[in-house]
Amino acid sequence: MKQIRIVTKVERTPIRNLGGMTRISETEVRLPSDITWEPISIKPHAQLSIIDKQEDKNTVWDAKLVFKTCEDFSKRKRWAYRCLLSNGQYRLIGSDDRPYPVTSVNENMPENVTENQLNEVTVSWKSPRFIPVIS
Repeated sequence: MKQIRIVTKVERTPIRNLGGMTRISETEVRLPSDITWEPISIKPHAQLSIIDKQEDKNTVWDAKLVFKTCEDFSKRKRWAYRCLLSNGQYRLIGSDDRPYPVTSVNENMPENVTENQLNEVTVSWKSPRFIPVIS
């Protein structure tokens, strides 16, 4: 049976906090319990797409997370993101190994005050491994 999966919550932590991450299977990771996640106030709902493709005879997974927020994203750090799906599952975007997620921010300053003024954040991450579920 197909489940509806919508991103209902997005949180972030600096990449360095993922040092104790353990892959328990090809699709799942276990994280240290002492990681502090910073909640991000988002306009419901965020969009997460995960694509697997062949590059030079190797499978590469490409995750793209897009959300709108009123928060300031001017601090450029290396962040990992945790996304809560409507089915209760968490997905992890990022790891403490290269390549790291790349965050880009589109700051909207419209000419009309009634138009969208939220920042649109896009997080892209390519990985040689499956984009994991947090168990």
